[in-house]
Amino acid sequence: LFSSLVFLLTLPYHRFFTYNTLLPAREIAKHASSGGVDNPCSPDREHLYAIILSWRSRKKDELSFAALAATVLTAIVTASFSWGNVEASVWVGPAFWYASLSTSICGIFLSAQQGSVLSLMGDLPTPTAEESGGSKKKKRVWERVSARLMRRHLAQIVYEVPPAQSQSGEEQQHGRGAESTGSYWKISWRSIFTWQCPMMFIAYSTLFYIVGLSVVVLTPLIKEDWGENSYVAVAYAASTGLAWGLFAFCSLGGYTEISLHQREEDEEDDEEDEDRERRPDDGSDGK
Repeated sequence: LFSSLVFLLTLPYHRFFTYNTLLPAREIAKHASSGGVDNPCSPDREHLYAIILSWRSRKKDELSFAALAATVLTAIVTASFSWGNVEASVWVGPAFWYASLSTSICGIFLSAQQGSVLSLMGDLPTPTAEESGGSKKKKRVWERVSARLMRRHLAQIVYEVPPAQSQSGEEQQHGRGAESTGSYWKISWRSIFTWQCPMMFIAYSTLFYIVGLSVVVLTPLIKEDWGENSYVAVAYAASTGLAWGLFAFCSLGGYTEISLHQREEDEEDDEEDEDRERRPDDGSDGK
């Protein structure tokens, strides 16, 4: 029931929510619970660092888009109030436009706020060859720095459950044995909601504007006799229905499944290809 509710509420921006917020948070919680935070020898540590780095990069791009879209939408809504047919329309149309204006303004400020939060958390630098595989001292320094940076980001996405509060069922869900004494990490739905809010504001602001626009344009079909304004309303309804139908098809069913680790998988494939190319010939000449 909860998953269905989340899907319905995020439907206008489903792809953004899924690939930029929800799935990265799940992957981060999974690898952090497997010892990827403080254990330098854990194979999940490198994956965790890469996932957080990727999440940060995608989130910054999303916030930039949200701020730009909200600014443009604010200008569009403001200009729409000057149309001559607004006063003759049903009150619902302008009401939705006012709602669109307020939500887009909130989207602008929240995008800027979250951009500042990302800056305050600090960048995640890519380790140099000397830091990752050089002297033990530099390697230990890098491990401490990376662990501190990862924890700073983890606190804004997931939360750590101390061992005393662990429950066996939840531990097994994260692949931990009943005798494990370490803590594990869970998704913070408060953080999930917060980080997806800018796109939610933009999506619903756009939705409110479209609803208001539809009411304003289609009002002649209700309040006036059949005439030129009615023709305009019918043409608008047909074109809008077609456009949003195609948009829904492309958004929900137009793409194949996308891996969050595509770049890492490509790099691993490249390394395997290079290893095969460097592998010496076995000396067989087909005899």
